[in-house]
Amino acid sequence: MKQEELRALLRKRLEREKQCYISRVTGVDKNTLSMFNTGRLAELTPINFNRLYKYLVVGDANETN
Repeated sequence: MKQEELRALLRKRLEREKQCYISRVTGVDKNTLSMFNTGRLAELTPINFNRLYKYLVVGDANETN
């Protein structure tokens, strides 16, 4: 998955969840999420990318545990 695809998933998720919640659950700083969402941060670091990817793509299955 590319950074832009992840950004689009984040924007869609932000329609129903708060950014501070996503930050708390993923461990990605809320300012980093904000800058990534608005495009001021072109790319996330690999560790933050993986954390956000796991939450947005894989996380739905894990939320029911």
